[in-house]
Amino acid sequence: MTRHTTFIVFSTALLLAFVFGTCLAQTPLTVGFVDMQQFQAKSKRMQEMQKQFVELNNIKRTGLEKKQNDLKALGEQLQKQGPMLKEETRNEKIKEIGMKEMELKLAQKQAETELQNEGRALEESMMRDLIKIIGDLRKQKNLSLILNSSAAILAADDSLDVTDEVVKIYDAGAGSKPAAAAPKPAAPAAKPKAPK
Repeated sequence: MTRHTTFIVFSTALLLAFVFGTCLAQTPLTVGFVDMQQFQAKSKRMQEMQKQFVELNNIKRTGLEKKQNDLKALGEQLQKQGPMLKEETRNEKIKEIGMKEMELKLAQKQAETELQNEGRALEESMMRDLIKIIGDLRKQKNLSLILNSSAAILAADDSLDVTDEVVKIYDAGAGSKPAAAAPKPAAPAAKPKAPK
């Protein structure tokens, strides 16, 4: 790199640093943060969604356990009665067990897929609502940005934590909008100049 090119690059970097610094000085950076673990622990709506997902998981597990028990019972039945059964009847039982095994594997796959899809849909719905709520809250509070507290924040003023506000708005419903910002007090009217 020639001296001339180095000088241009260095000058440009200095100019950008000066402009960026000036912009920051004119518009101070205001930051808030949301503690997602606290959000999940405090939000009643989130807890209800998680409860419904657990219930769905339990229903699927119960259905699969019934199929497994039916298959196990057929296997035990064949083991006990096998020597006494006619060859044709035994072959039918073996075929029935094979069909039940296939049904169980298919049911396991379907349950796994349905739970994954349901979990993904719940997460996407929650994130869609949260992005809107947090975006509206950022504008309302005139913040430059709102961070997730897990983004390596080592220390922060508690007054920057907007988690409880997000929980309140989220629990009120997806379509809810945050309350309008309090109007700023009007600037005092200019005093009329005394006539000379």
